[in-house]
Amino acid sequence: MYTVVEQMRLNYLRFNQKQIQAELYNGLQDAMILGDRTTNVGQRIILPSSFTGGPRQMHKLYQDGMAIVRVFGKPDLFITITCNSKWPEIQNALLLG
Repeated sequence: MYTVVEQMRLNYLRFNQKQIQAELYNGLQDAMILGDRTTNVGQRIILPSSFTGGPRQMHKLYQDGMAIVRVFGKPDLFITITCNSKWPEIQNALLLG
């Protein structure tokens, strides 16, 4: 079911390039002119940064992370927490059901 939904999202983006104003992405056009990975060029389909899991969204998340580091500084702790849902202190904190 996930792949069906993902394919529907990709098809929407493929057939609605005018609505997402894909022609405004000049960086891709510049890269094609310079010859970056254009040996097998077909029809261009632009994935917006709102497409979850796309390279533009990943770049956006990276840039957001770097901005947070710039404002607050480098993180000095990396904390992971592991718990068991059967522990009494966790069972007592949960609502019934």
